[in-house]
Amino acid sequence: MRRQFKLLALIVVAAISFQACKDTDPVPEANPLTADAGEDQEAAIGGTVTLDGSASEETNGSSFTYSWSFKSKPAGSVCPLDDNDTASPQFIPDKAGTFVIQLTISRLQWSSKDEITVTVSGSSPPAIVELSEDVTEDLILEDIFTDDYTKVDYLVTTPISVSAKLTIRPGVRVAFAENSGMLIETTGAFDAEGGEAEEDMIYITGEQETVGYWVGIVFQSGNEENKMKNTVYSCAGANPEQEDFSAGMYFDAGSKIAIEQSIFNQNNTLDIFMVPGAVLSSFTNNKMTASIDENFSIALPIDQVSHISGLNQFASAGIAVLDYYLNTGTEVQWPGYNYTLLNGMTVANHTTLKIAPMSRIKVVENERIAVVVGSAIQAVSLEANRIYFEGYEEGPGYWQGILIEDSGDNPSIFKFVMVQGTGSSPLSGDQPMSLQIGSHGAASIDDCRFYSGNGDGVEVSSENARLISFERNRIDGHQGYPIVVSAPNVAAIDYSTLFSNNAINRVRIDGNYPIATDQETVWKGFIQDYMSYEVSGMSNDLVVWSGLKLKEGVILEMQANSRIVVEDANGRQGYLKAEGTASKNVIIKNVDELAGSWYGITFSTTNAKNQLDYTQVLHGGKKVDNSISACITVDNSPAGSLSIQNSTIGYSGQHGIAVANTMRDKLNDSSLTFTDIPENQIYVW
Repeated sequence: MRRQFKLLALIVVAAISFQACKDTDPVPEANPLTADAGEDQEAAIGGTVTLDGSASEETNGSSFTYSWSFKSKPAGSVCPLDDNDTASPQFIPDKAGTFVIQLTISRLQWSSKDEITVTVSGSSPPAIVELSEDVTEDLILEDIFTDDYTKVDYLVTTPISVSAKLTIRPGVRVAFAENSGMLIETTGAFDAEGGEAEEDMIYITGEQETVGYWVGIVFQSGNEENKMKNTVYSCAGANPEQEDFSAGMYFDAGSKIAIEQSIFNQNNTLDIFMVPGAVLSSFTNNKMTASIDENFSIALPIDQVSHISGLNQFASAGIAVLDYYLNTGTEVQWPGYNYTLLNGMTVANHTTLKIAPMSRIKVVENERIAVVVGSAIQAVSLEANRIYFEGYEEGPGYWQGILIEDSGDNPSIFKFVMVQGTGSSPLSGDQPMSLQIGSHGAASIDDCRFYSGNGDGVEVSSENARLISFERNRIDGHQGYPIVVSAPNVAAIDYSTLFSNNAINRVRIDGNYPIATDQETVWKGFIQDYMSYEVSGMSNDLVVWSGLKLKEGVILEMQANSRIVVEDANGRQGYLKAEGTASKNVIIKNVDELAGSWYGITFSTTNAKNQLDYTQVLHGGKKVDNSISACITVDNSPAGSLSIQNSTIGYSGQHGIAVANTMRDKLNDSSLTFTDIPENQIYVW
């Protein structure tokens, strides 16, 4: 029985042993493990050290376990080793010195060990520097996190003032706490010049990068060293005191700065606001993105606009111009941007303002642009890039318009310009207009368009006003006349000028000033057959003291009780020559086509150029008590003469032609047609 028990036990043990052999791998004959704790490292107190034993291996690729432990530490160190049973444990050294860490890997009865040495220096790792005190001594902000430019190097925790020189080095990121900001006082200076590479630029922003998070920088300093270059300036414009406006940067009177190659974004309302008296010494290659597209990028004094180069990018609203008086006495250039004149503009004191192509000049409600005292605007562009003068809001009658006076020898020039939305109130006198060349003003206007005005279009009828040229223009949608000129300025209007949708489609001629030049004046008519000249205004008469030629197709409409007088003045021997053709007569008539409503034409010179050919003279001969009247009179006091042929005289109040008996031989008439003449066709007295 005892023997059987022993046999059974042996069988059980054998079975267990056989099963164990089936469930495990064969035991290797040699150690298959090789531990690798990685390369020695250097670290600083407080920095995280990560160990790496992943290079350890087992010859057959079987799994094994990790066990890390400190073999030695600097005296007093109590730092733990986290995750010491993984391939990559970590620890944070708390003492300077040498840490020796041992790695043991194990499998079955086998194990392998390796060591790594971590040398820890006594210096602390980089940390953000908080600025909460005023800067009263020169201060340089160096790049702290040189390996990561996205990290904040300096945090301004409260509003601070700078009364010394503050220098910000390339790669520095300065963040501002909510509602904090910086004041550069009159004795301070601000020098922020980054590098061109993204990681070398300077970043000035909010602790949280949201629109208007911090107040911004206010400048009172006029130091020549003030500059900002290769800088990203963002998230400013907080307005904790709820003032009328917000701006990312504010420049007080007397301050000065140069801003180049910088970026402005996410600033509340305005990126930059400069009051009159502040100086923008240069502004080039900057990019300004308004937080809301309708916001202005920058608001500045009118005398600083020319310091902006043509190499900037602005939000669509562009530049707000604060004050209105531009009187530098020099040539000033505005590059091709959008401008809004918040108080209109007056160019004075022999200043010439040159406006670049693609500019849009917007004027606020009921304000104007005035060019006076020897000054000029030169707005010259190309057809594809017109310059616009318009209201800040659309629609006729929003702003006044453009006034040019007292130009001297400095005439204004407008070429490929659009003027629209004018006529809120008169520039002078009692009638609104888009552009007025006033007393002693002078301008050339070519290839321009005047659109949607609550009054007349262009007016050039004041004393010594000069329209140097007026070619290929178009005047549309005005509530008055498209153009009003004095008689001496009619000749500047060319045949190709177009008029449409105006309340009165006639060119109004103010006869207050006679035609008195040393050269022949030519009135050319218009490509549009229905367009005419209307003599009216301060004087309804047309007085010719020198040569006036009317080209084929000219229609001249006279007001009631008016007259045309051709007479001698200072030996000039004026004359009137009408050169109609059979297909295009020259027509001189009453504006209302009422018979006998105006006095007609009186020739009081014997100039041989007094000629009417293919001309219609209608509705003249207004009756005068105890006198004679006719559509045409050849006078004898002083003597007159006329050659008329192929012409029609009609609808007179009395006679067709009247001629003094002593001057009958001075009237050369042939091939005439008389229509509705109540008395004599040709009356000789």
